[in-house]
Amino acid sequence: MARRWAGALPVLLAIALTGCSGSHSPTSTPTPRPTPIAKLDVAAIRVARVGFCNQVPAPAVRRALGAKPEADMHWGNGDPLPRDSTTATTGDLTYELGCAWTGPSGSAARAWVFGRPTPAAFAQTLVTQAGKQPGCKAEPTNVFGKPALLQTCDLPGGVQRVRRAGLFGDSWVTCEVSGPTAPDLPTRTDAWCGAVVGAVQPTG
Repeated sequence: MARRWAGALPVLLAIALTGCSGSHSPTSTPTPRPTPIAKLDVAAIRVARVGFCNQVPAPAVRRALGAKPEADMHWGNGDPLPRDSTTATTGDLTYELGCAWTGPSGSAARAWVFGRPTPAAFAQTLVTQAGKQPGCKAEPTNVFGKPALLQTCDLPGGVQRVRRAGLFGDSWVTCEVSGPTAPDLPTRTDAWCGAVVGAVQPTG
């Protein structure tokens, strides 16, 4: 296991810190509003490391984007990196399950889960590295997982990205919203992350 983690570490770090673009059609079934992330019982949450995109409520996607989604993609553990990814070289594979929805004006809502158990030491490395990306600021937090991080990045074209990521048990979960810089972007991200947590938990 140590060898497998050592071999995958450079790609995982790149993917975790910059993220992939992709998604899948969310469910349109009416669902209760997600638990606010400030009230999440981090210690009690368990994550199913399987495809979860169909469990994401459609209203949560619209709220995150501030509009109806125009496109969506998804990816699975072992899939090639999406074509618009800049995280690694051609031929690299993802080590996660995730999805993304895009809306007008460059807005996007994304979420992904590492496809294999994540050691606590590696999770702490991700937290530490998050603040070292150009144009980004990050802070550790235990609100969304433990350990966890809140990262805000100023991207080209007046776009801002707000991301939360954290360890739930032995699963690393990431959620983010990006779009034109706006005062409500952090609030929309927190609501989005609450919906993601509900989608990645085991059902039945």
